[in-house]
Amino acid sequence: MKIVSLLTICIIQIVFLPITHCRADLIDQTCKQTPNYNLCVSSLKSNPRSSATDTDVKGLAIITVEVLKSKANDTLNKIWAQLLRHEDPAVRNCYDHYGYMVGAFIPDIYGDITSRGVGGNFVRYNPVQAERRLHDDVIRRVDHCRHGFGKGRRSPFGKENKATREAAVVAAAIYSAVLY
Repeated sequence: MKIVSLLTICIIQIVFLPITHCRADLIDQTCKQTPNYNLCVSSLKSNPRSSATDTDVKGLAIITVEVLKSKANDTLNKIWAQLLRHEDPAVRNCYDHYGYMVGAFIPDIYGDITSRGVGGNFVRYNPVQAERRLHDDVIRRVDHCRHGFGKGRRSPFGKENKATREAAVVAAAIYSAVLY
């Protein structure tokens, strides 16, 4: 009985070890094409779907957009809390920029990479458009928030802006280097 159990465990390891190794290689190869390898790897590996057997580069790109959305939402919540304490035009400007990102631009980016046609209808899969949106609509708006406090004033959202911007840059690099 022990031999059968040991044999079963060995067979399971032999079958599933290459799959896990392939996923790690895919993440490694994909993240090497980004400007922030460590952020890319940690973001992807923290999501259990990145190690699924059917995950491809497109799946990894989708995960990076979800990471971006989470970071942008966290920043938006911090901005909102600041606005509730004190109305400030620069903070309001950041709130507007992040509101557009979370409410419109990031969902559009997600749609550009995930949409499919049904029954011959329009297919919106467009990674080129997704990359452009990341640069034009997300990174640019983060920079506007970051620099919108004028001379002598630092943004109270510096850490959050940096995290959101870095996530967007990693996502854009994956779209740029891998998807088309």
